[in-house]
Amino acid sequence: MHAPLTPQPVQGAGKNRQALRPISIAVVAAVLLMQAPYVYAQHSSSPAGPSEKEKAKMQEKRAFEKDTDEACKSTLGRIPDAKQQKVDPWSSIRAVPQK
Repeated sequence: MHAPLTPQPVQGAGKNRQALRPISIAVVAAVLLMQAPYVYAQHSSSPAGPSEKEKAKMQEKRAFEKDTDEACKSTLGRIPDAKQQKVDPWSSIRAVPQK
């Protein structure tokens, strides 16, 4: 009625294990061989600072930003100041108070 709790031996199971053993050894060896380059690649240090080319680009960018800021300030300085007067947009609608 009930199935036994312990597995029953299967005929030919030993042959399958023997056939898979070289494959499993090859997989384990491949994993171990690939770990060394992977670890080295993760721990390799980057250059100490920016290269000469990067430094030149950064200086060029700073000079461009400085020129742009100066041009903006000079343009803003040429805009005339508007006369400060009180503007009442509702003056034409509002009744003029009588004195």
